[in-house]
Amino acid sequence: MTSTPQPQPLVPESLDRDLLQLYLNDHLAGATAGRSRAQRMAREYTNLPIHQDLVEFAADLDREHRRLSRLIDELGLGHHSARLIAGKVVEQLGRLKLNRRLFTRSPMTPLLELELARGAVNAKAGLWQELAVLSPALGLASDEWLELADRAKEQSVRLERMHAAIRGDAFNVEQT
Repeated sequence: MTSTPQPQPLVPESLDRDLLQLYLNDHLAGATAGRSRAQRMAREYTNLPIHQDLVEFAADLDREHRRLSRLIDELGLGHHSARLIAGKVVEQLGRLKLNRRLFTRSPMTPLLELELARGAVNAKAGLWQELAVLSPALGLASDEWLELADRAKEQSVRLERMHAAIRGDAFNVEQT
C-alpha cells in the first residue's frame, strides 16, 4: 500500500497563520480603499497637470491589489469581506468633509488626497518588504516582493512630484 504524499502546508507552522491572514487582509482593505480613491482621482482631475500621473498610479494600484488578493488565495488564507467593506466605507466617508462647498470640489482636495496617498504608499512598501523577508518560509521568491517595494519607492517619488506640481495653488483666493 503506497501512501499519497500529503500536500505541504502553504503557511508553515512556524508562522502564525491567523496573524498573517489578518495582516494581509488589513493591507488588502487599505489597497481596496486606495485603489478606489486613485481611480476616482484619475477620473475627476482631468483638468490638472497631474492627470496622466494619476492614471498611471491608479493602474499600478489596481495591479498590486489583484496581486495581493491572489497571494492570499495562493497561501490558502481567507478573505475577510467585512474588512474589505470597511475599507470601502472609510474611503467613501473620507470624501465627506466640511469644505464650504456643496456641489464643487475644493482646490484643497487634490493636495490633501496626494498627501494621504503618500502615507499609504509608504505603508504599502512595508508590506512588500515584510513579504520579502517571509518569502523563504512561505516558499515564495523574494524578488517579486523586493521589486514591488522598489516600485512603492518610485510611486512615492511620483506622488511627491505631483504634490509639488499643485501645491501653492490650493489656497489662492482666485481658486476658492
